[in-house]
Amino acid sequence: MKDKGKGKIKRIQEITTILIEHGLVEFIKEIGLSSFLSRKKLEDRLEKQMQEAKAEDLRRLLEDLGPTFIKLGQFLALRPDLVPMEFANELRKLYEHVSPYPPEKARKIIEKELKKPLCDIFEEFYNTPLAAASIGQVHEATLKTGEEVVVKVQRPNITNRIRADMELIKKIAQLIEKWVPESEIYHPQDTIEEFKKMLEKEINYTIEARHGQRFYDSFKDDPTVIIPKIHWEYVTRKVLVMENIEGKSMRIAMDGNLPTKFRKELATNFARSMLRQFFIHGFFHADPSPGNIYYTPEGEIILFDFGAVGRLTEERKNKVIDLFMAMADEDTEKTVDILLDLSVKHGEFNRDELAWDIDDVLDLYRHKGDILFREGAEDEIMTIVNKHNISLPPDFLLMQRALVETEGICTTLDPDFDFFKAAEPVILDVIKMRYGPRAQVDKFVGSIRSYGSLFHDLPKKANNILERFEERDFAVTIEHKGLKELEERLDQISNLLSFTVITAAIIIGSALLVLSGEEAFFGPYIFLVSVLIGIWLLSIIVRRGSY
Repeated sequence: MKDKGKGKIKRIQEITTILIEHGLVEFIKEIGLSSFLSRKKLEDRLEKQMQEAKAEDLRRLLEDLGPTFIKLGQFLALRPDLVPMEFANELRKLYEHVSPYPPEKARKIIEKELKKPLCDIFEEFYNTPLAAASIGQVHEATLKTGEEVVVKVQRPNITNRIRADMELIKKIAQLIEKWVPESEIYHPQDTIEEFKKMLEKEINYTIEARHGQRFYDSFKDDPTVIIPKIHWEYVTRKVLVMENIEGKSMRIAMDGNLPTKFRKELATNFARSMLRQFFIHGFFHADPSPGNIYYTPEGEIILFDFGAVGRLTEERKNKVIDLFMAMADEDTEKTVDILLDLSVKHGEFNRDELAWDIDDVLDLYRHKGDILFREGAEDEIMTIVNKHNISLPPDFLLMQRALVETEGICTTLDPDFDFFKAAEPVILDVIKMRYGPRAQVDKFVGSIRSYGSLFHDLPKKANNILERFEERDFAVTIEHKGLKELEERLDQISNLLSFTVITAAIIIGSALLVLSGEEAFFGPYIFLVSVLIGIWLLSIIVRRGSY
């Protein structure tokens, strides 16, 4: 435990020194890390003038801080709701140029995880990494069965380092939320918790393998998409072995040396594969960057790296489809309604102003059907969302960013690329799924199942009610609250009304006696008393204000 404590302090000192080198003196003093550095270091740095933060500076800082912070930068690159678009684009460079670690360490990790010597698993294992990332690296190999595979191996001690770094990142988020009230709309602590969950999944290769299997099952009948097969007997938290499919990186196709017709075919196949993920499967690749997309000489699309994925529930998937259709139809009111339905509101909100801003965006991109795929439009939409104190669900934002990335690749391959034209077959499939005979039958069957228990129990319950009627053992109890005062008041009114009617009758009767001229000794006196009673009743009515 003592060694762990020393290791943690050493890591905090390393991080603090890097922050100092990047000019963040005031920041480390604010969050209480200055005690980990000498006074001289702080004073020397304070003498230098602070420069305005730039996107490139942030990227370099995260690179120097190591794997956890690189992953944080990659996470922020996929979330334009949290950082400006300029920063998001710069942070995407963190996916590139990661240094590999020695192959000897990779070999040891594989043997420890799979509990076998390397020679018992592979006929051949290539030391030179095929690719390197912040969490692990990939080696090519050949299994004893002769199958060509790629082996993904986690970096040594990466889990412990990530846990130590996450403690510091969570502390920073707490301080930002406490001292920067404007950050409330971004929910720093919730965002870091979301990042933590994503990172925990990425450092567990069994989860990535499950993602890969789901993609494999989804596209097994699609002739334009290839997903590597997972070799489950060689999957652990730190090692992942999958089929090695021969292909070339999409970056090569984007360079422009391939035939125009082939490039157009690649763009169409790639766009359709992504749209099927969004609108049909509801499970999508959240980082379709050129490095994760390969192609075959036949124009098939190969998808790799399933660490970062997004999910859309059936309900949200339908809302997203409706949103696309509303924006394509330039229907401002419907667009606003769906956006509000998807979003969470914070603070003051004005629907009319939101509608005006949305209409401005639709007008700006009028007659450009692929509005949501344009990076400029994404920036405009995020500006509007932040301005009106609303936040969109993370998976929706991941999907939007993935769409922009897809559009960028497709228009590079084919400058005349029309996203909606390429999407026509997918849209037809979506319409069939939503409105076709099978969909209607499924809805009907769902309704029958929902009411199944009601129909099943109805005869028995109805019979019980009828039996109680027959036995005269059926009572309905009605409980009323607050009616007692009204009941008392009505009694008073009815009594007063009765008294008034009787008094009026006496007055009229005595008056008739007096006017008759006949001898009636008590007539005038009865009339006088009746008049006095009438005056008394009138005074009661006036005092109560009941007129």
